[in-house]
Amino acid sequence: MAAGDGAYTPGSGPMAGVLAGMPEVFGRLLAEHVPDRLGRCSACRNAGSGVVWPCTLHQIATRAADLHAQGLR
Repeated sequence: MAAGDGAYTPGSGPMAGVLAGMPEVFGRLLAEHVPDRLGRCSACRNAGSGVVWPCTLHQIATRAADLHAQGLR
């Protein structure tokens, strides 16, 4: 399914709606889940390798920030 046709994307789930009312939490996630020099999330590490950035948590936090800014908490 293509984006925009109802397909699930990491930032579109209910967690973003929950986090929208917690600006201190989504703010911390956005501050910590940033790309490193290799394009991996600096906060999501597993056994020495990393997760490609933007990671799922960054995407959810970004959506939460958007919802918060729109007043959709």
